[in-house]
Amino acid sequence: MKRRRSPLSVLLLVLGMLLLLTGCSNFVDRDQVNVVPEVTTLLEPGHTVGQTFVARHGGLNGVEVWLAPEPGARGELRIHLRADPEATDDLAASTLPLDQLTEAGFYRFSFPPLPDAHGRYYYAFIEMEGEGSVAIGGAAGDAYLDGALYRDHQPLDVQMAFRLVYDPRWMIVDLARATVQGLGLLAVAGLLYIVPGWALLVWLWPDARLSWAERLGLAAGTSLALYPLLLLWTDLVGLHLGPLYAWLPVAGGVATLAWRYRDWRPREGWEALRRWARSEALWPDLALVILLALVFGVRLLVVRTLDAPMWGDSYQHTMIAQLLVDNKGLFDSWEPYAELRSFTYHFGFHAAVATFHWVTGIDVVQAVIWVGQILNGLAVFALYPLAVRMSQNRWAGVGAVVVAGLLLPMPMFYVNWGRYTQLTGQTILPAAVVLSWALFEAPRWNWKLTALVWVVAGGLALTHYRVLIFYIIFVVAWIVISLRRQNWYHILLRISGAGSGAAVLFLPWFSHIFQGRILKNFARQMTTPPDHLTSFTRQYNAIGDITRFMAPVGWLLLMVAIAAGLWRRRRGVLLISLWWFLLLIATNPDWLRLPGSGAISNFALFIAVYIPAGVSIGWLLGEVMVQWTARKWLRLLAVVLLVGIGLTGAWRRMGDLQVDRHAMVTRPDLRAMAWIRENTPEDARFLVNSFFAYGGSVIAGSDAGWWIPLLGKRANTAPPLNYGTEQGLQDDYRQWINELKAQIEEAGINHPETLAVLQERGITHVYIGQQRGRVNYNGPSVLDPKLLLQSAHFRPIYHQDLVWIFELREISGQ
Repeated sequence: MKRRRSPLSVLLLVLGMLLLLTGCSNFVDRDQVNVVPEVTTLLEPGHTVGQTFVARHGGLNGVEVWLAPEPGARGELRIHLRADPEATDDLAASTLPLDQLTEAGFYRFSFPPLPDAHGRYYYAFIEMEGEGSVAIGGAAGDAYLDGALYRDHQPLDVQMAFRLVYDPRWMIVDLARATVQGLGLLAVAGLLYIVPGWALLVWLWPDARLSWAERLGLAAGTSLALYPLLLLWTDLVGLHLGPLYAWLPVAGGVATLAWRYRDWRPREGWEALRRWARSEALWPDLALVILLALVFGVRLLVVRTLDAPMWGDSYQHTMIAQLLVDNKGLFDSWEPYAELRSFTYHFGFHAAVATFHWVTGIDVVQAVIWVGQILNGLAVFALYPLAVRMSQNRWAGVGAVVVAGLLLPMPMFYVNWGRYTQLTGQTILPAAVVLSWALFEAPRWNWKLTALVWVVAGGLALTHYRVLIFYIIFVVAWIVISLRRQNWYHILLRISGAGSGAAVLFLPWFSHIFQGRILKNFARQMTTPPDHLTSFTRQYNAIGDITRFMAPVGWLLLMVAIAAGLWRRRRGVLLISLWWFLLLIATNPDWLRLPGSGAISNFALFIAVYIPAGVSIGWLLGEVMVQWTARKWLRLLAVVLLVGIGLTGAWRRMGDLQVDRHAMVTRPDLRAMAWIRENTPEDARFLVNSFFAYGGSVIAGSDAGWWIPLLGKRANTAPPLNYGTEQGLQDDYRQWINELKAQIEEAGINHPETLAVLQERGITHVYIGQQRGRVNYNGPSVLDPKLLLQSAHFRPIYHQDLVWIFELREISGQ
């Protein structure tokens, strides 16, 4: 009798074959392959040419450099790999005889693989032994993000043309480590962002007939709504619980679930599993699990080498999360990071980051990245129960996940903007909609479900003010389509019952908001008639090119889904369509000659288009699947097709990360921050790159200098954007901050009046980051190291890669 192989042995055999197949060739990355003739650097005997870089994979075993031998060149080239430009010990070395250089092109220096190379900063330099010279290709300084070309160990504003080479076997090992790490992060996320909400669902909505996927999707939004409520109400009674904010909901959730399922026995679970395997739910559930693995996998994979969250919003979000950790709860003063004396911003995302930090110990900067990507996946998963509620079809939920999670650029693209708070609100929003929908249409009043709506809606209000408006407009849409089916008294009773408790939970924070200018700005927006809108407001609220948010085929499918749903008189499709139509009108009230433009921006609305697109196209897919999957082999084919589409989408989503355009903090900047902490006085204050934003009302940082208070532990001249709505050290704090930037733009940094202002404000240093003030800014006003080098008032004290730090000399007579 022939013995059958176990599944584990088959898996190991396949992995072994893959290792054998990949062992015969190295992987060559495309780090910096541009060659500009004018930027060529000449290598001669007695000199060195090098490049700093960050390895993106494990198993680094070679560097390919673009070389062009000059006529008569003889001898050999030798490359040295070191930890940084100041290191003296070689990590690896390799030689290349010059007689092998037959024409201009990339040539490889090979060395034994470095298994733990992933994410490490290196310095490789080449020296020549022999006669003649060799041209080394290169490009401008902005061609590569994490390093610079060095000549004789001194950095230049140039990047070498190079490609890093990796051993595929160690790359697989590195990816395996990343998979284990990702599973660990998701396990923590499950404890924090699933278990508390799941416990609330089984306690307050025990009779709900929900599938496991619906319950988990709702649990995510419910859990995230719980944390800001805990922070607010404990703060009201003077309690700051610190790590207990994370552990108490988890412990309470585990205890509640253990009690709820205390009579469960393994045999019952086995029987339930067998019934599920024979049911119609098997195939859509199988597809869902595979697609969710792709959704979360691609989101965690792309950010493995990010040094800090990207773009402008990320700075304030990281600072708020750090302040929650430092204060073990809510706070008013932003010190020591910023000179602000009030806190009126929403804080749901920041609470999620703080709890993640307290459980894992991961520093807050990295926790913002990981939590942001985990919530990005949960925002997609949260659409599943909404799509199923809309269609009563599991395939519709699967369709919503594959469309929003893998086929559309949103919400995946949020990582580039640091749009984490809106994303968190949109993770809670589907839960708020589904629970409210169920409450409003329940045959009789359900106080437990009402309390659950209070928690979710109240937490949403603390998480994102604009997304709260999204929810309120959903309620309006439900009222509109329910008028023919229910009387006014019934509708008002249900709405007031749900809204009153949520309002009470939010009321203490609402009164607190009056300390800042958020409500004043909102009131001004809501009362400004269309004829009085500024040019900035019109430009800021312009819709622009809608294909940025969803490809034309996506818009077409959305229109087809809506048309089909309305034609077939599907109430769920009508409700979702009316909801987003009313949101479009609320975002553009000037179309009806009404005030309120800018309260919700078109940008905020359209980056959330994945919600109606996901559930509507998902509904259409569900309708097709019901007709198509009558036979078992067709269901299997459907799963295979969906997974294939998901894999294609996952590959496209890998390209959504645009680090070169949106990253403010790079590895060279992190090295400079460490130098600042060790070599500058604690009262140092840095002038940093910035530009006027939001119609000139505030300044925004434009390179890593903005992050100095968090990463370098020193003050700077660009506070977080919240200084436009919070209280500062003085009544005219916003104007006072803006005056310095205006002075530099108008008179120049070397003007006597500018120098006097710098000294008066205690500015001691100037920081120019690796991105040199060009993140989200293409204007003329940036700090120029060449100009500062020519000035007698500034002395360079640090120059590594493209990062410069200058010391402001004391000005006599000032």
